[in-house]
Amino acid sequence: MIVPRSNRLNRALTRVSDAPLREGNSLTLLQNGSETYADWLGAIKNAKRWIHLENYIFQNDGIGQRFADALAERAAAGVRVRVLYDWFGSLDVSRSFWRHMRQNGVDVRVFNPLAFTSPFDVVNRDHRKLLAVDGEYASIGGVCIADPWLDKSPVTGLPYRDTAVRVLGPAIADIERAFADVWRHAGTPLPPDEHPPHGSLQPTGSVSARVIVQEPERMRMLRVFQVMLAAVEKRVWLADAYFLAAPILREALMASARDGIDVRILLPSTNDLPMVGALSRYGYQPLIEAGVQIWEYAGLMMHAKTTVADGWWSKVGSTNLNVTGLETNWEIDLVAEDWE
Repeated sequence: MIVPRSNRLNRALTRVSDAPLREGNSLTLLQNGSETYADWLGAIKNAKRWIHLENYIFQNDGIGQRFADALAERAAAGVRVRVLYDWFGSLDVSRSFWRHMRQNGVDVRVFNPLAFTSPFDVVNRDHRKLLAVDGEYASIGGVCIADPWLDKSPVTGLPYRDTAVRVLGPAIADIERAFADVWRHAGTPLPPDEHPPHGSLQPTGSVSARVIVQEPERMRMLRVFQVMLAAVEKRVWLADAYFLAAPILREALMASARDGIDVRILLPSTNDLPMVGALSRYGYQPLIEAGVQIWEYAGLMMHAKTTVADGWWSKVGSTNLNVTGLETNWEIDLVAEDWE
C-alpha cells in the first residue's frame, strides 16, 4: 500500500523531532519587542494560578523592571510565579535585582551557573524564551527581556527585528513540559498541578503544530531541517541572527538551491556580535554560487529565528542555525504544518 505523502512526512518529522503533531491550536505571530511585551504582560496580568517565565536574557533595565513589577504583583495576589534565567545570558545583572524579585514572592532560579567541578558544562546554555500561564496561554520565540528590543535604527528607522508566537490550545502542554524539565535541572521539580497533562487541553483553533525541544547533543532541529529540505518543492525562506551553519546543513541548503528551490536567507547587516557577523559573511560565497539568495536587514539587529517552506511548514523559536543552537544549547521552537 502506498502511504500518502502527508502521512510519510508526519512520520518522518515526528521521528526526527521526538515531537508529535498536536491538532487544534490557535497561533498568533508577535512581531518585535513592543508587540511581544504587550502580549506577555497582558498574559501575566490575567494570570490566576501560575506563571512560568524562562528567558536567556532578563535585564535590569526599563522593560526588565516592568516585568519584575508585573510578576511581583501577581505573586502578591497568590499566583505561583516562577522565573528561570540563564547564568551566562544574564551575567551582568546584579544579584540585588533577583533578590528583590524573591523578596516579593517570585521563585527565581538560575540555570547552569559556572561550576569549577564541571567547567566544560558552561557551553550548555538555556537559550529559550518562553512564557506559559495557567495552562491556557503560552508564547515562545526569539525575544529576550531587555530594552534593545524596543529600539530603532537612527539611520533607517527600522526596529530591532524579532519574532515570537502566541500559542493557545493543546500544544501548550508540550511547552509546559519543556519548562518543567529545565526547572527540574535547576532544583526541585514543579508540583504536579502546574503541568497540564497531554489530552487535558481543549482545541482552540485549526492549526496543527509540534513543539520541538532541543537539548544538548540531541540535534533535533538539525534533523528536522534535513527532512524539510529534502521534502520541499518550491521555496525555503529563513531568517537567522547568527548564521554559522554546520556543513551538513549548508550542503542541504545548497543542494535545494541547485535543484531549483527558491532558497533565501535573511541575516542582520549589523550584528550585535560583530565577530559572528564577520564569520557569517565569510561563508556567503559558496551559498550564493549555489543559487542561495542572501539578504541583509538594515535595522539595528535582525534577531528572529524563523523559517517558511512552501505553504505547509513554518517555524518560530529560539534556535539559531549554528553549533550552539543546533547541538549544545537548550532551545525550543514551534513548527506549524498544514499539508492540505
